[in-house]
Amino acid sequence: MFRTLKIAGLGLAIIASCTNALSVTSQVKTNNKGVAWGITSSVPINSLGDGCTHHDSLVMIPATLDRPTANPGQSASPAVLDRPTVDEDSITEKKTTGSGAWEVRIYNDGMNTREFVARCLVQITSLSETTAYQTMMQAHQNGIAVVGTYVYELAEMYHGSLKENGIVCDLVPVEEET
Repeated sequence: MFRTLKIAGLGLAIIASCTNALSVTSQVKTNNKGVAWGITSSVPINSLGDGCTHHDSLVMIPATLDRPTANPGQSASPAVLDRPTVDEDSITEKKTTGSGAWEVRIYNDGMNTREFVARCLVQITSLSETTAYQTMMQAHQNGIAVVGTYVYELAEMYHGSLKENGIVCDLVPVEEET
């Protein structure tokens, strides 16, 4: 019990010394422009246990500091960048993936009902109900039907969504006539 009281008293003494340190008059230092950049204070520390109060200086610095310029006496100017080099392989890839010549095709399967396939086409590809029904019937009768021709990113999104719903489909590039 006595030991607990001694530890608690030590804790209170430390807190009291910290609050006394805050009431000490602080000195503000300024740089050559007259702007305050740090505060020093004398903080009492009684860590030796001899009953005497010892002082240590505390310096607080703000979060932002004045940075010197890279070239003193000269104004900063923007950097000049070189033009990036173009990779010829990436251009041909963009032509094949970014063109508007990709078909999404659906196939007839025995797992999905015709109504389900037509509803998925309406909800995913935003086809009208009539067009979705005609596309579904074409796949049902012929085994395959073209849902539409889209840019690559849109065709890929439709293809992925149809696959997630269990519709057998594929994504093929349309051969362009030259």
